Amino acid sequence: MSRSPLDYSINKPLSSRFNPLVFIFKDLILFFSLVGVLSFGLFMLYSASGQSMSMVYRQMIYICGGLILMVFVSQLRPNSYKNLLMHSYWLGLLLLVYVLIIPAKGYETSRWIDFGFFSFQPSEIIRLILPLSLVAYLCRKEIKPQLSDWLVTSAASLICAFFVYKQPDLGTAIIVLTSGLIPIYLAGLPFKIIASYFGLLIVSAPFIWSGLRPYQQERVLTLLDPDADPLGTGWNIAQSQTAIGSGGLYGKGYLEGTQSQLDFIPESHSDFIFSVIGEEFGLIGISLLFMIYGIIIWRIFKIGYSAESRFERLACCSLGFIFLLFILINVLMVIGIIPVVGVPLPLISQGGTSIVVHLLAFGVILSTKKT
Repeated sequence: MSRSPLDYSINKPLSSRFNPLVFIFKDLILFFSLVGVLSFGLFMLYSASGQSMSMVYRQMIYICGGLILMVFVSQLRPNSYKNLLMHSYWLGLLLLVYVLIIPAKGYETSRWIDFGFFSFQPSEIIRLILPLSLVAYLCRKEIKPQLSDWLVTSAASLICAFFVYKQPDLGTAIIVLTSGLIPIYLAGLPFKIIASYFGLLIVSAPFIWSGLRPYQQERVLTLLDPDADPLGTGWNIAQSQTAIGSGGLYGKGYLEGTQSQLDFIPESHSDFIFSVIGEEFGLIGISLLFMIYGIIIWRIFKIGYSAESRFERLACCSLGFIFLLFILINVLMVIGIIPVVGVPLPLISQGGTSIVVHLLAFGVILSTKKT
């Protein structure tokens, strides 16, 4: 006895039926984990900014815009923007050069482009453009990348990092360089070239150190001896460690942190917002945040593992490692294991450009997911 098409559709598993939420957001676990972290970030921003609703409202606008862009990009096919990504490197490089030649007025450093109603940092954008453009370049052919490909992509990363360093922004320059090297490594960079890069770094280390600005050298020296200048260069780390340690297991409670509410923690709404989390919610709150971050990273690599093409796998996994790198650098910086480099906590710290760029990256990741 034959069965009607209706019978087949009824007996299909629930996951295979059309689900508008899955169609729009692609991966519900990843999407709602992102929304959870972003919402928590707004609550923490309100506390860390001294209950500034204007700062929270601005962050909400960037979050809504970033989520819209994320959903839009997630609906695109990776092949439709692969070539565009490869040539987007030149746009990113142009922005880095522009900000050095024509810096925005009213800022202490040449890091911003200001249009009056809107301002952004090109260094934030290049952290997304660079790895994706390098992945597109390395995957432009079916054959394995050649020596010339490794040298071109490595030089492209160094050039971007150099222009960011000249802003000056040493911390972001190192992150930009690392963001460029991650996809190169994942694409199969030969061990001989890796060894030669390390050898070159060791040989050039004295010249790099002598080329650093005095305040940059002080940050490194403060890491080696935090107690050398507790009221000067060591103040940030000392106050951050005090805040996290005083939170204990359960924390002091939302809006009850003394270090944060009395403005002892510098840049508590941006680079050091993790200290506020530790003081107000303690080890339990930090652990829950790390758990959600872990879910996000797990979904990224799960999507990357299941991707269909080499380009999609490399793009997804590169962005996953970069996202993990941002978390590690911020946390290690705040607890005093590495020097202060001015890296915000992803999806939580104040910063519109950072929020939008991270959500755009997740849009690229979701676009590689098979549905």
